[in-house]
Parts: sequence; C-alpha cells; structure tokens
Amino acid sequence: MKFLKKLISKLPKGFRSKKAIVAVLVILSLFYFLSRGNADLKKIVTAEVERKNISEEVLASGKVSADSESKIHSAVSGKVVWVGAKSGDFVKRGQTVAVLDKERYEIALRQAQQDVIAADAQLVKVYDDISKGDSVETFDERIRRTAAEAAKNKAFDAVKLAERNLKDTVITSPIAGTVVSIDVTSGEEILPTGEIATVSTTGNIKFMAEVDEIDVVKVKTGQKTSISLDAYSGKTFDSKVSKIGQKSITTSTGATAFEVEIDLEESQNILLGMNGEANILITEVGNALVVPSEAVIDDKFVYVKVGDTFEKRQVEAGIASDSDVEIKSALYDGDTIVTSGFEQISKKSLLQKIFRK
Repeated sequence: MKFLKKLISKLPKGFRSKKAIVAVLVILSLFYFLSRGNADLKKIVTAEVERKNISEEVLASGKVSADSESKIHSAVSGKVVWVGAKSGDFVKRGQTVAVLDKERYEIALRQAQQDVIAADAQLVKVYDDISKGDSVETFDERIRRTAAEAAKNKAFDAVKLAERNLKDTVITSPIAGTVVSIDVTSGEEILPTGEIATVSTTGNIKFMAEVDEIDVVKVKTGQKTSISLDAYSGKTFDSKVSKIGQKSITTSTGATAFEVEIDLEESQNILLGMNGEANILITEVGNALVVPSEAVIDDKFVYVKVGDTFEKRQVEAGIASDSDVEIKSALYDGDTIVTSGFEQISKKSLLQKIFRK
C-alpha cells in the first residue's frame, strides 16, 4: 500500500486523479492479459549441425551355440538306473550316456519269442492237415493256412519290436561332442521321447542372433559384426555374418524374428550357452552432416533457428545411428536446430496475434 502511494506521488499532477489512476491500471492489466502466452525461450533447447562419421547398426540379442547339436531322447519309458555322463564331459559317437531298467523289456522279449514258437507250431499243423487231404487246396484250407501264416508273421514282428525296445533301454550319443546338459537322474521315471541329454560339437562355435523381422531385410552375409557377451564386460569379439535363417522364430517375448548366424573363433574362454548382443554394421558414411535423432520430426522436418525466430524445414534424412541422423539436404554446417521444446515455438500471445494480423 505504501509502495502504491509512493508510486502515485511520483506521477504528474494530471495523472493523480482517481479516473486517471483507474485508466492506467486498466491499461496495464489489459497489456498483461494480452501479452500472456508468449513462448518460454528457456525451454527451447538447441544444438549445432555438425560433420562426423555415422554408422547404421542392427542390435540383436542371442547366445553362443555349437555348429552341430543333438538332443538325445528316450524311445521307451522306464526307470533310469544309471547315468554315465555329466555336463562338460566329452563323449564319443555311440557312447552310452544312460541306461533304463531292462527287466520288463527282457520279459516282453521272452514272451514274444514263445509266441513265435507257438505260432510256428500251429502253422506246421495246418500244413500237415492240408497235406493229408486232396491234392487241391480247398477254400477253407486256404483261409486256415493264411491265418496261421499271418499269426506267425505277427509274432515274429513282435519279437523284433521287443528286441528294439530292449536295445533302446541303453541310450547312446549319436554324435561326438561335449555334453551341454544332462536332464535325468538315477532313479527317475521317464516317458517315451523324454529328453535325456544335449550333446554339442565344439570344434566350431557360433553366435546365434535373433534379429527382428523389420531389421532382418537390412542384414547381408559378410557384414561386419561386433559381439559383446554378458560374461565379458567391456570386451567385444569381431566377426562377420555367415548365414541368415530363412524361417522365422518366436522369441521369448513373443516377437517374430530370424536367426542370424555369426561365426566365432574357437576359444576355451567362450562357453556354449553364453548370452550376449551382436552389433551388425549395415552401412557407414564418413564426414556426414548429422543432427541428434530427437531433432528430426516425422522423419523429415527440423526447426532451424534464424535470428530470433525458428523456421521449419523439410529435409532428406539418410542413415541413422542410435543417437544421430544423417541429413542430405536443406541444412548447412553451423546451422542451429531445435532438439526439444518444440511446443514453445508455436506459442503466441494474444497481443502478438493481433499485431500479426
């Protein structure tokens, strides 16, 4: 209140009347109201266009795999009575890795063998009966003979099946390699097709990257690749794309991807199953005109600072990295572009709108 009285006392005598004071206050209030809504320039962040090397890469997660891998399954059910390998062991082709209880399969084989003896005896009797009759085999005799022969053949096939089942109680490795995992323990009951172990050849190892279906069209064999493994922080392994899968897979997150194979040199320090990421170099441009990715709107517009105003320009974008975008037209060295605060650019006070008209 004292400040207002002091301010009024400073005014010329002609402006000290109540009407004049009210008019001044109205004008000031109106000016304040009309000037509200101006852009807050402090919220507009800018950066300079610069020249530097830029590269486009595809990033994909994956894991170290063997050149050849075999999952060993059981062909029969039963109780595991012996496990002859553990993870990390080297096994030869045909080496036994597990054995199931054989007793019931041995019994089944003996029963099948007895059935063959019985069927053979029955067939001999039929032959003997037919030989005692007329020289021409009757229709009924043919039926008896055919049935007896079929019974013997069926019994013989049952023997072969029983022999195969008994043999399948001994589970062997189909390839030579390293045991990656053993999935059973002694005393465990398993069903047919139950997984027993996984054996991988380790002469050639590779990194299998899961590349998103949108990015895989950019990937070509021979492209340079840098692999980083979770087990080796800060260390990378350089290689090249050797093969691109032609059939899609579904990742653990439910996305559609394609497996891209990247060769790795044999190393005792790289173990099968190690997780990591692959950076596949798609293309690179040297001494390119680049801007931060956040400066490009809808892949084709940027705001350029011109004096105290901002000009919207349509540009031609080139390749993009994780942080930058190559610009091929409409920008020049030293231009200042907006990277954030775009919403402030279009803000105008009512006073500015009136005078602009």
